[in-house]
Amino acid sequence: MARRKIIIDTDPGQDDAVAILLALASPEELEVLGVTAVAGNVPLPLTQRNARIVCELAGHADIPVFAGSDRPLSRPLVTAEHVHGKTGLDGPSLPDPQMPLQKGHAVDFIVDTLRNEPSGTVTLVPIGPLTNIARAFQDAADIMPRVQEIVLMGGAYFEVGNITPAAEFNIYVDPEAAEIVFSRAFRLQSCPWT
Repeated sequence: MARRKIIIDTDPGQDDAVAILLALASPEELEVLGVTAVAGNVPLPLTQRNARIVCELAGHADIPVFAGSDRPLSRPLVTAEHVHGKTGLDGPSLPDPQMPLQKGHAVDFIVDTLRNEPSGTVTLVPIGPLTNIARAFQDAADIMPRVQEIVLMGGAYFEVGNITPAAEFNIYVDPEAAEIVFSRAFRLQSCPWT
């Protein structure tokens, strides 16, 4: 069975760190083409740093990490330091990352990858606010049918939200981006807050 090619779009946060570690620990099933950081749980300078820390912890300093959107499409950034701490990975002492941040913007990496890989072979895995994915769809509508699938962490369908009684954090941070992704994606699976 061929490995599924994925791009992880993330705002690590401890929960996202665990998801990245699990993906990188599954090389038989997943080929992580890159990790794109977005502002969310903490501001972008910390999410891109945390993404590189997690890749190094997993022994995958070879995975390219790109910084993306530093704020939602049309509103101020809401963060969750009250949950994840000031760094987003508060708790154990973690060393500064040694692997470089890639040049270029995360949105450009997403667009270029989807254009260069065979159509229908790349799954987007956004596990933070959907700003980078929405911007990629806005900038390059031709990539939308090239996406194999979007598997995202977001929404609160069956339980109350984790940021308001009705809203889950990733959707709450950038609802305009969520509207773009949900309305334009061809194949989408959402893993909601439960």
